[in-house]
Amino acid sequence: MTTIEDNIDREAHLENHPVVSTHYTLITPMIAKVYSILRERVFSRHTGTFLYAKPRMGKTRCAETVRDLLTIEFPKKYILYHTADGNKSARLIRDLVSTVGLYKAPKESYGALMERFIIHVRAEVEFRGGGHFVFIVDENQLLSTEGWNELLVIHNRLEQRGISMTTLGFGQEEILENRHFLFGLGATNLVARFLCEPIRFEGCVSEVDFDSMLNEYDANKEFPLDSGCTYTNFFLPKAFAAGFRISKYSRLIWTELINVAGEDGPGELPLEHMFRVIEDILMRSRHMDCSEFKITDEIVRKAVDASLIVGYVSFMRQAPK
Repeated sequence: MTTIEDNIDREAHLENHPVVSTHYTLITPMIAKVYSILRERVFSRHTGTFLYAKPRMGKTRCAETVRDLLTIEFPKKYILYHTADGNKSARLIRDLVSTVGLYKAPKESYGALMERFIIHVRAEVEFRGGGHFVFIVDENQLLSTEGWNELLVIHNRLEQRGISMTTLGFGQEEILENRHFLFGLGATNLVARFLCEPIRFEGCVSEVDFDSMLNEYDANKEFPLDSGCTYTNFFLPKAFAAGFRISKYSRLIWTELINVAGEDGPGELPLEHMFRVIEDILMRSRHMDCSEFKITDEIVRKAVDASLIVGYVSFMRQAPK
C-alpha cells in the first residue's frame, strides 16, 4: 500500500526541512516540566516568577514554547512576548510600544507612551474577554533598574483598571545577581513582585530525557506537515521502513556526550548543541540510507565534532563561577 510519505519529493523539500533550517520546536521533558509550573502561576494569576539558565541551554526555545502553549490553552488571556535588548539609554516603555506595533513620535514623552501602551493592553484584554495580561520577557537580566520600575508602573496602572498582570521572566544566571542588587537598593517591592520565585532551567540531565527527545524525531515531529513522514523517516526512508529508529541509538550518542561533559555531568551540556548533534547525524546519514543502515561510533563522533559542543564546554569551564 502506498502511503503519503512514499510520494514525498525529499530533494525538493530538503532545504526547507526544519532540521536543516533548525526552525522547529521540540517539547523536551524540561520544557514540559517548566510549562506545568508556569501554567499554574498564570491560571492562579500570580504577579510574577522567573526562569534562569546558563547560555545555550534552550532558554529562549522554552520561552517561545511557553508563549505558544499559553496562547492555545488560555485564549481569553492577552499574552505578549518581548525580548529585552540591554540598551541602557532606551526606556522599556518605548521598546514595548514598538513591540506591539504602535507608532511613536521621536520625542514622545514617557507619560504619553505609557498611556498608549496601557490603552493598547486594555483593548486587547477586552477583546478577549478575560481580564488578564501575561507578559513574557526574555533576556530579563538585561532590564535596568529603571526598566523594572516601569514594569511595576504597568502592573499598578492595570490593577487600577481591574486587569490582572503576570510577568514570566526568562534570563541567564546574571539575573540572580540583579536580584541581589535590587535587594541592596532596598527595592524589595520589585523583587517581591517579579523575582521572588527562581526556577532553574536545565536542558537535558539524564539518558531518559535524551531518549525522549530522540523519540520525538522518530514518532512525533512531521515534515511536510500532516504527511505522516517523521523527521527520521524523511532523512532515512529505506532504513526507517526496515525498522531503523534513531532512539535505538540513544545509549551510543548519550555516552559520547557524557564523555564531553566529563565530571561536570550532563547539566553542563548545552541543549542547543545537543540538538545540533542529532540534526547532524540525520543529515550526515542521508546519503547512506539503506535497509541495513546503522549509526556507527564514527558517525556520532563526527556529529559531535561538527556541533562544536566540545569547544563550548571547554570555554564554559574557564568562566568565573
